[in-house]
Amino acid sequence: MNDLSQQKFLKALELCQSLIALQRQPSEVPCQAIELFCEVAKEPFVLLRLSEQHIAEIEKAIVGIYEYAGSVDNWKVGDCPFGVKDHCNILNFFLNVHTKKFDFFRGKDFTPEMICEFLQDWKGIDLTVLLTKNTPVLVSD
Repeated sequence: MNDLSQQKFLKALELCQSLIALQRQPSEVPCQAIELFCEVAKEPFVLLRLSEQHIAEIEKAIVGIYEYAGSVDNWKVGDCPFGVKDHCNILNFFLNVHTKKFDFFRGKDFTPEMICEFLQDWKGIDLTVLLTKNTPVLVSD
């Protein structure tokens, strides 16, 4: 794992945390965070290791996403496909890939497998290996 991946991961978490201040307004911030997570996720196990190392920051990011997703409509904003509630679904997927406890804000049809398929088609990254992995990778500092 390199420092650049960790910097991108931490920046994406920071963006997610900042969503709490952007409630009730369309924003490109979720799309920007998705882009950063996608760059890190080109190496799926790097994403997993970073997720396991930064649990406290992830918890704060999840709060930001929940607050934001609960206050917006599914507006189309930015270069990412779909709307901002859908972006929050994708962010929630990235933030919970290490626990596999997925909760989505919009659409009963969203599944982790569908998000993996979308990311494969859109960005060429395959994260299905993280869904089928039974034991978490424990990381020591």
